[in-house]
Amino acid sequence: MFASITWTIWRRRNQLRTSSRPFPLAQVVPSARQMLHEYTEANQTPTLQSLPPQRSQPRWEPPPPPFIKINFDGALFKDIEEAGLGVAVRDSHGNILASLAEKIKMPSSSDEVEALAAVRAITLAMDLNLPSFIVEGDSEVVISALRKKEDSFSSFGYLISSVKQFLVNCNCISFSHTRRSGNSVAHSLAKFTKTIDGVLVWMEDVPPPILDVLLADFG
Repeated sequence: MFASITWTIWRRRNQLRTSSRPFPLAQVVPSARQMLHEYTEANQTPTLQSLPPQRSQPRWEPPPPPFIKINFDGALFKDIEEAGLGVAVRDSHGNILASLAEKIKMPSSSDEVEALAAVRAITLAMDLNLPSFIVEGDSEVVISALRKKEDSFSSFGYLISSVKQFLVNCNCISFSHTRRSGNSVAHSLAKFTKTIDGVLVWMEDVPPPILDVLLADFG
């Protein structure tokens, strides 16, 4: 405020020298206050609008006991013209019962890779003689096709038909769709296949690079 008054007095002094209409002395303080107010408003930091709370990313959700959940996912490696299939079998406590990683020749589409991963998940369940289980993946297209009773006429329809035939002798109770963040272990297994050849299966375990992903599911 002192600086504003000083500058206003100096401006009045100059006007007295150059103008026939002198700056009124009574206006010095009000003018200084107005100038200070305008300066403060012009240099005030704008208030940041409050951001809406971000929704937390869904994690893997365990199935109700005594059911088992089988997560599947696929990955494309276009640079080497191959693809990866990942499968993770877990119980209602989140414990790994089995995991699978398989590298295959690249199919014609990403949906076909997901469908092949679903087939691999079901066949692994049959090989392990698992009781009732839920099959879960992050491909909405494939999960939707698996849920329908009608035949699928998509490019991967023959794979969906084969899965449904397998289920005649299985106790699969449902197909569940989740987001990528809720399918992280199977997704990581699918990507891990780029470092291997053929198919690898781990009983009650996952490969070491996937261990941190598994633990992260529980925060």
